[in-house]
Amino acid sequence: MKRWGIATATAAVAALALALVLGLLGGTPTGAGDNGDGYRLFCGPGLTPATPNHKASWLGGVVLDFGRGTPCPDPQPSSAAVLFGSVANGHGSFSLLELGWLYVLLVFLVTLLAAWALQARGHQRLLFLVPPLLPLLEPAFARLFLSTFAEPAGLFGAYTLMCGLAVIAATRAEDGFARLAALVLVAVGGVVGGLAKIGFLPLFVLAVLVCAVTAARPGRGKWWTGRFVGPALAILLVLEIIAPIRANLAWQERNYADVNAVNVVYTLALAEVPGSASRLGLPEAAQDSAGHAYYPDGPEALAGSDVLLEDPTVVKHKAWDLLLEHPGVLLHAIGVGLQATLGRSLPYLPDEPWSAVSRPPDNSAPVSGDMGGDATTFQQWLDGMGVPWLPALLVLLGLAAAVVALARRRSATTRYGIVAGVAVTSALGIAAMSVVGDGYFEIAKHVWLAAYLLDVTALALCVMVAPVLLRRGRELWNRRRAAAEPPAREPEPAAPVN
Repeated sequence: MKRWGIATATAAVAALALALVLGLLGGTPTGAGDNGDGYRLFCGPGLTPATPNHKASWLGGVVLDFGRGTPCPDPQPSSAAVLFGSVANGHGSFSLLELGWLYVLLVFLVTLLAAWALQARGHQRLLFLVPPLLPLLEPAFARLFLSTFAEPAGLFGAYTLMCGLAVIAATRAEDGFARLAALVLVAVGGVVGGLAKIGFLPLFVLAVLVCAVTAARPGRGKWWTGRFVGPALAILLVLEIIAPIRANLAWQERNYADVNAVNVVYTLALAEVPGSASRLGLPEAAQDSAGHAYYPDGPEALAGSDVLLEDPTVVKHKAWDLLLEHPGVLLHAIGVGLQATLGRSLPYLPDEPWSAVSRPPDNSAPVSGDMGGDATTFQQWLDGMGVPWLPALLVLLGLAAAVVALARRRSATTRYGIVAGVAVTSALGIAAMSVVGDGYFEIAKHVWLAAYLLDVTALALCVMVAPVLLRRGRELWNRRRAAAEPPAREPEPAAPVN
């Protein structure tokens, strides 16, 4: 009962903090305004924004209230749509505040299970919850729980996955049900996060790998019985997710094949490999439009786009072949994606609720640096970052921590390097899929979840090295104290007895 009590208190604090950050307990709610992507989710349950023009995008605020309309025929297949529909269906009107409370409840339940499992080897291991939880409460990440994007489901899935990894690092196979709880958290996090949008698929891949190599032995069975639980769960996950992934890929191809192809070719391939227009099957004049995206002016403003739009998939595959032929360019592009994680605040998405006095910046998508729709503003945005090398450094340190954790697994803090390794590998995978899938367009939003995972990596590294630093510091302090103390005086010889 004490263990469950501590876990409940920990989960309640986490949920309360998230509700306060979102403004659900009074004050002004903090969310993320729509950029046009929100329709993919709220059209499924047939919701209509409660605004004069019945639209929610580029209005200068977050549209919180929705009425009931006609469901669209082809909504985005996403775990976010399932969560959205679970609170949007069944009544006439809908408020995004209801969705925010749903995520608060889900965070409470995940934290409760993780906190209970972490105490299998002592209450002090609740410290392992700090790396996944603290970044979740940052306004730059938490505010998207009040939005109509797929990103919140990805963030919740990533948090759940990281909590499961923390339990794995803090326990051993013989801890039985604590390890089973960890596997459940990893599996749920991988499915919810990986199915939020196709760009978050690395979360699912890593969840499968973690389950496949994790042992869990409930009860008093022989040691080898625990080796089958994780792999069996991994196989079930793969079988379960094949159909949803195919549906997501097909939906993306139906609705955004031309948009993605234009962005990959013009903002990435032509910009990073000058003179490659003929290699892509485009006229040489296409090079003059390098660095410009599909939005906001449309493909008509791009030279050679008419050739691309005749068969966008073929041209996009040629761009991918070009990147494979120039691995240095591909690595540089992924590095740019990692650097873009420093723009996690997404200032072009307003955070205050929409009202009748809200004023949009203009009638179209802004051409700002973090949007990546214009080569000049995009480069200026990158050049203005104070520490552009920090994400790449975290990647190297996180991968090194994973190697150390796999080589030396004697203590839980050392094993916690696995959390850093999985988090940073997920971030790297999301950055790679973002630039390969849509070029540099709106890169800051596409790698937004990678920014959360890099923050988890940084805090996980702190948890890993803190005991070593404290031990070294204590030893140094003891040495200095011993050197500062005067040497003990030798006792005087006793007087002879007559």
